[in-house]
Order: sequence, then C-alpha cells, then structure tokens
Amino acid sequence: MRTHLRIGRLLGVPIGINIGVVLVSVLLAYTLAKVTLPTGAPGHMSSSYWFAGVLGVIGFMASLVAHELGHSYVAARNDVNVSEITLWLFGGVAKLEREADDPGAEFRIAAAGPAMSFVCAAFFGIGILLTRRIDVSPVFELLIIWLFAMNMILGVSNLIPAFPLDGGRILRAWLWRRSGRRITATRTATLWGQILSGVIAVISIIAMWRSSFISGVWGLILAVFLFVASRLEWSASRPDPTMLDWEVGPLGRQLPNPLASSATVADLESAFGRSPGSPLIPVLDQHGQVSAVASYEVIRKVPPAQRRVVPITSFVEPIWSLPRVHPSETITSVRRRLGEGHYWLALITDGQTSGSILISEDVDQVVDSATA
Repeated sequence: MRTHLRIGRLLGVPIGINIGVVLVSVLLAYTLAKVTLPTGAPGHMSSSYWFAGVLGVIGFMASLVAHELGHSYVAARNDVNVSEITLWLFGGVAKLEREADDPGAEFRIAAAGPAMSFVCAAFFGIGILLTRRIDVSPVFELLIIWLFAMNMILGVSNLIPAFPLDGGRILRAWLWRRSGRRITATRTATLWGQILSGVIAVISIIAMWRSSFISGVWGLILAVFLFVASRLEWSASRPDPTMLDWEVGPLGRQLPNPLASSATVADLESAFGRSPGSPLIPVLDQHGQVSAVASYEVIRKVPPAQRRVVPITSFVEPIWSLPRVHPSETITSVRRRLGEGHYWLALITDGQTSGSILISEDVDQVVDSATA
C-alpha cells in the first residue's frame, strides 16, 4: 500500500510526498503566518504573513529535496542508483536500490546530504546580506533568515551519529573502514542510534516541562522514530551462523559476453562500463572458445591515448589459472581451501559448464552476516 503521492521527477529521480507532509506543511505555514513572522516583524497585513508563510513552506520543501538530491548525485557517481526521493514527516528519504560497495562510497553518499544543506544555508545567507543592502519588506527578510536557520538545523541535526540519520551512516562507514566488516559496523551504529534516541527522549521530556511543550513533543516523536528504525536495522543484521553452510553457487557473479581476441583495451573499458559489477571480462581465442580473462587492472596499465590501439592479448590471463569451486561447495569449505583475509577470484564450474565468478568479498559479506 502506497503511503505517498508521486509529484514529479527531478534530474531523472522520481519525487514523492508522504500524505502526512501535507498536514505538517499546513501547520508550518500557520506557525509562520501567525507566530514566527508577526512576532519578528510586527505591524504588517495578515495577507503578507500568509503569503510569506506559504513561500517559506515551499522553500523548506525545496531545501529538503536539495538535501536528498545531494545524496542521489553522489550515489549515482558511486554506481548506486536511487529509485525515489520521498518527502515525509521529518524531512526526506533517498531510497537507494542497494548498499554502497565500500565504506568510502558509504561515507560520501551519507555526507552529501548535510553538505548540500549547508550549501543551501550559504545561499540564503547571501540572500540575508543582499536584503540588508536593498529596501525589502521586513517580513521577507525574516523569511530568508528563517530559511537559513532551517537549513543549518537540517544539516547539523542530520550529522547526529544516530542510525539511520546521515551521521549514523557516516559512523557506520568509519566503523566499516576500521573493521572491514559492514554488518558488524551496522550493528554498532544501530546500537548507538538506540542509545542516542533514549538521550533525545529524555531531553525532550525535560523540554516539555521546563521550556517549550511543542518542541519537546516533536523531539519525543523524533526519538521514537530513531529508536524504532535503529531497532529494526539492528534486528535485521543479527548474526546467523547457518549462513556458513550456504552453497556458493548462488553467490557467483555472471560473466558478461566475451570479447574477441582482436579487442583493444578501449573495448575492454567499454565492456566494464556495460557490466560494472563484473570482476573479469572473458576473452575468446582464435577458435572462438573462452580461454582467457582480463581484469580492470589492464585498463589502468595503459594510458588513455593508447587504449584504442593496444590489444588486450598481451594482458589477459589464461582461464585455467583461476582456482575452481563447485557450485554445491559450502562457504566454509571454500574459505578453508582458498584462504581467508585476502582477495581471490574463483571460477564456479561443475566440470562441464561455467559462467560465473566467485569473489572473496562476496563470501566475506556472508561471513560478516553470519558472525557479526
């Protein structure tokens, strides 16, 4: 059941809006028109406050979209597609089709959102300076200040190291980099998310009684959301030792169509561009049989200006040089035979057919999930 409405596309990414955002937008516009703007810039017509309030809501929603587009752009640059951006009660969510491949990509994707919010804040900050040089309505000037403050709050609050906020994902990337285990890093980051959600809840309850009741309620709602989201992710990453008995066949990555023996390094580069998840490209011999493979390292060895004329035959490795595993072998058996803690590739074959490659990184991810 869909809980949001599709409102269009921006830079090729579908944009949706949660139904609850409509109510929040009305409340936000009302607060601006009836409280924030009249208090800061008194003595103006009610219609001016309402017009500015509606503009403020539109500007704030645009800021949320910009925040998520920051994630989307950097994700696309790291070969992670974004299926949709959804605006909802506490901001926005860029739905990634898959997890990042490495902690560096995870860090860049997570940090891009707050960075874009700070860029938006800088934009409105320049607007504040311009409004003080020209004669504009105090209501409009206060609105620009409010949008500047909201973007600063959006950027800073998302850096709180509470999963699944951006700060929590940055924390996971750092832990992942140190340990080399994504699932273990996820469990630690989500545990911190649960702890910090409790801290936020306590602070919010104190705020409800001693300062602002409304701010305390919003903080308490945010704390509940963070706790539930962190708890679900923490439970989903619970270790499952039975995964070590999985067969390795389904873990293999399918090899793309082979290149001819006359192919150049430029052809190899194009082949990897069409199959970004493939670790190797098969190469045919003069008899039309797959007899060799080429890795991406070949491309790095040849300067760009020479890739169209340099053949790949000087760089390929014979396919028989790869270790072989049977698709019915278990993860435990393969790791015991091929080793742990270092990178390796193996051809998955039953002795008659072969068309996929097993990578140590994929095996390690399963082991991480089984033993986190």
